[in-house]
Amino acid sequence: MAASRTVWLLSFLTLALFVTIEAYIPFGKDYIVDTYYGRLKGFELEESYAFWGIPFARPPVGNLRFAEPQRPLGWTGTRDATAHSPGCMQECHEPPVACPLEINEDCLYLDMWIPKSNRSEPYPVYIFIHGGNFRDGSGTALVYDGRFLAQESEAIIVTINYRLEAFGWLFLGNMIDPATGTEMSLVNQGLKDQQMAFLYVKENIHLFGGDPKRQVTISGQSAGAQSIGIHLLIDSSDALFDQAIQYSNPFTLAFKTKKDGVALAAEVAKLLDCDTYDLVCLRSKDANDLLAASRAAATKIVNPVELLQAFEPWGPGVGQETEVPEEIIPSFQNGMGQHKPTMLGTTREEGRLFIWLLFQNRLGNLGYRIFLRALLSDFYREIIQMYPTDNTIGADQREILAELTTDYIFHCINVNISQAVGNQGYLNYYHYVFNAVYENFPDAWGPDFEMCWGHVCHAGDLAYVFRTAPLGNYSHSPREIKMMDEMAAHLSNFLHTGNPNTPGSETLHEKHQALPGDKPYWPRIQEKANNYYTMYYNECGNSVLTNYRKKFCELWDAVDYYKVSPLNSIPEEDLQTIYAGL
Repeated sequence: MAASRTVWLLSFLTLALFVTIEAYIPFGKDYIVDTYYGRLKGFELEESYAFWGIPFARPPVGNLRFAEPQRPLGWTGTRDATAHSPGCMQECHEPPVACPLEINEDCLYLDMWIPKSNRSEPYPVYIFIHGGNFRDGSGTALVYDGRFLAQESEAIIVTINYRLEAFGWLFLGNMIDPATGTEMSLVNQGLKDQQMAFLYVKENIHLFGGDPKRQVTISGQSAGAQSIGIHLLIDSSDALFDQAIQYSNPFTLAFKTKKDGVALAAEVAKLLDCDTYDLVCLRSKDANDLLAASRAAATKIVNPVELLQAFEPWGPGVGQETEVPEEIIPSFQNGMGQHKPTMLGTTREEGRLFIWLLFQNRLGNLGYRIFLRALLSDFYREIIQMYPTDNTIGADQREILAELTTDYIFHCINVNISQAVGNQGYLNYYHYVFNAVYENFPDAWGPDFEMCWGHVCHAGDLAYVFRTAPLGNYSHSPREIKMMDEMAAHLSNFLHTGNPNTPGSETLHEKHQALPGDKPYWPRIQEKANNYYTMYYNECGNSVLTNYRKKFCELWDAVDYYKVSPLNSIPEEDLQTIYAGL
């Protein structure tokens, strides 16, 4: 099935790759664009032009529920593209600014922002995939509004939806579709939704003034970054983009084997009074009932105290019946990934959000030690020495566990993979760490995420990337604006050239001798042998760090990121100790 899918995508790309690129032509007063599927009417914002709610696939409802995405049907007349579509089915347990205003199973739409510019050449294109544990979020969410980013980067910004929960990640493998009588691959439909959105952009973006031939960057945050990692590995995505950005990719989290996937699917089916493989029954259920079963099944099947499973009960499937290799990390380490310019990095306190959600009360000294011994027993002594407990009376060990989680699941594995790609001979990887709090709007996290107020949590960089605070009636401080401008310069340079630096800034020593006001040169992660380099976005001034947290990463390299002991064997009395705060 994977091979046939590759042929399917490439056959459609044949036309797209030979389309004549049109220079940008300012819209008339009606903001009309004629796409291959029909006419769209967009609208004008102060900062950009916008086209919202563009269908890139048929509605995945009825007999298309759980099916691979189908190309959209054309329409006659003019389709209004001035309102957001609903987000995909979800409960959304994210901060309010990352949630859709409404949900619907009919959700495969994208939004687009086009710069106001006199540019005569085609624009580069930036496609963003939202995060949310493959369960929450939407490309229509306020925080991802692309109007300011389009203006600052002089690029077309595209945000997309993809199916979530069981709707997009049910894993039953190869089977016969009862609706068509033909073989189908019921796995990773959410990932295929993303590919269909990429294909729509490849075929149509020149009609909006974009460059589909050489300047399409795909990017994503968290689950979206995990998706980008997969697209960098699989052949069927290769021709759909040119470069990539990964914000906060938790590479260490394992994806689902078929055994795991079928167990989760069986629980969903059981809750809906269906047999596991009975698609007729599963497709007949109300979307809200399927969503409820998807949420409940994850709670029943996933061990609630296993750190890595608790992060992501739904997600991509791997193995023989998929195009995704079973071991993602070794695949990159062994040189299987596509060699394309890539930016990737993390926030300074990635783990804080997840540890506070996992342990909602204080974690004591004894509980911390029990937890570590269960998770990584073979390296317990080395880990406890590197991440020692705070022995102050009443100390909360969630702080040190969050630091450990940041290194293990996010930062160090990003460095490891970047270096592995470099060791295979491809060096155009650029690494960053973001360390700045929201000065004027910590409450933008919402009341359920107070653990992130005044901290640099997972996703804390997104408001700086998209610059959307004004849409939430917040304002940035002068210091934040300065840092955002520097981040925007790096991003714009990367979108236009595949390099975050201003053309001509090509030597590492410029960073060390930069005059006040100069932008520090951002070296590739392996610019020079025996070291790695990180752009450190800091509220007190950006800088380039050498071997950032190297001794911690050397420990995790030795542990090996994809060989973690399960926590299912923790005795009940130890669980009580962990959650009692002892």
